[in-house]
Amino acid sequence: MTKKHDYAGYRGSRTRNTKRLGIIVAAFFGFILLSSTVFIAANPAFLFGGGPATPDQMTITNTPLDNYPDIQRPQFCGVAEPSANAFIVEYGLPTQCSQPNPIVVDPLGTVWFVGTNTGDVASFNPVTEVIEEYENPYWDDSAVSMIWDMEYEDGYLWYADESHQSVWRFDTVTKEYTKYGDIFTDASLPQVIQLRGTDIIINDFLGNTLVVLDAADLDESGLVYYDVPSDVESAVTAGFDVAADGTIWYTTWVPNVGGLLVNVHPDLIKRLDVVQPLTYQLPPGLLTPNGLAIDDSGTIWLADTSSSYFFSFDVATETFTHYVTSPPDVLSYGNVTGVIQTPVSRPYWIDISDSGQIIFNEQTANRIAVFDSGTERLTEYSIPSRNPFWSDCGGMASCGIAQALSIDVHGDKVWFTEWAENHIGVLDTSQPIPVDIRLDTRMLTLRAGENVTIHYDIIPSSTQPTSIEPIIVHTHNSLVPVQLQDPGIQILDSPSRLPIQIISESWAEPGTYKILLGVRSGSVSVSEFLTVQIMPET
Repeated sequence: MTKKHDYAGYRGSRTRNTKRLGIIVAAFFGFILLSSTVFIAANPAFLFGGGPATPDQMTITNTPLDNYPDIQRPQFCGVAEPSANAFIVEYGLPTQCSQPNPIVVDPLGTVWFVGTNTGDVASFNPVTEVIEEYENPYWDDSAVSMIWDMEYEDGYLWYADESHQSVWRFDTVTKEYTKYGDIFTDASLPQVIQLRGTDIIINDFLGNTLVVLDAADLDESGLVYYDVPSDVESAVTAGFDVAADGTIWYTTWVPNVGGLLVNVHPDLIKRLDVVQPLTYQLPPGLLTPNGLAIDDSGTIWLADTSSSYFFSFDVATETFTHYVTSPPDVLSYGNVTGVIQTPVSRPYWIDISDSGQIIFNEQTANRIAVFDSGTERLTEYSIPSRNPFWSDCGGMASCGIAQALSIDVHGDKVWFTEWAENHIGVLDTSQPIPVDIRLDTRMLTLRAGENVTIHYDIIPSSTQPTSIEPIIVHTHNSLVPVQLQDPGIQILDSPSRLPIQIISESWAEPGTYKILLGVRSGSVSVSEFLTVQIMPET
């Protein structure tokens, strides 16, 4: 039934929930943030339990707010009303502190998502802009559970949650929930879910296994469980995707150390095939690949959440290509304490649009990115809402991140949730960009110790004064791009030509490298990659 919002008689078990919250945060953010000074500088006591004691005051509201002490409510339940900019519109949720995360759009365009602090599925009608929430009668109201992903198929929504160790099925017609319980353990963290025929495929992040559940006979026996444990000791098993040939590609890795890209057939997991998995060593710099997606050409795309990097893997040549995002805007990380030396954007989940574009969220840059692999053009859109309690903001205005994590693409729209701000949002990628760029060349060949000067044009879309800031980022220290004029913010009302010197260090290793050149204007940036090949000495 459609949920009523009075929450009469709501009582959360704060003691139980506080203990669970520590486990969730460690799993939810630990591998993302342990190498980051952003969250640690702002909130050392919360993440690690040290520092000053956290006040224990609890104002009972008979709402999901009661799953957090008062002092944590702004951080986990939001601080601002939904907002908008030229590209993104946000919508607030009816229930406070529902903490939405997984989101999916069905073929008719209805948007579905789940509140991780309520257990309730909700729908959003983009035409009427009405949100309806559907009460889950099997949910423990004191449970805060991470639900990472959701799949729609034939009128049903499928997802898994770590608190109940369960897989859930929601009927979008009858609005009824079915719970398949005790599938995982207390040490599990199920994340990405995909359906292929009667197979339900899920990665157990902390359990370090890839799970295949056979749903062939749901009424009689429920879900039959198979898994393939990782051979990498002390590792996690992260995101995956299913290729056109039915095989599964996934990563298993030790946080901030590295690991493997693995290709396995579901039949092997179900003990029906003896063909061994194929494994590929992850390249240096790819340390925490959570998101993984396969485009129509069979290229595998990976998002690295401990850096500003994303990668592609060509299956035919068995080679990785290393890309980088633009630097985060200072408003996303603040750096009031001055301890953040190298802010990173942390690409997390990744998706492929119908037109083949690579879509990913940049968690700590508070952005949604759209990458055209054909032109190697990267467009990055800033999310309007910002929660200062996840960044080193101090008293800075309009600072922080909304924890925009889950994404789903439908046509030219990218839908996403803001876990820490209690909003959903939509990016309209068809909106015109206020500035464009044009590179002199897209390819250079150098030897170690050589340098060359190139140019790129910055072209405002109108004669109105436009504020712009150049973007110049490299992926490897073998190459140093140097801007040959004032690198700061400029005001343009006509095209401008920017000279860049590309320096190949004397010790540069032969190989192919990428340099990102572009411009930021307001809430959007547009960039393209220059490919530089460093030739070996003859």
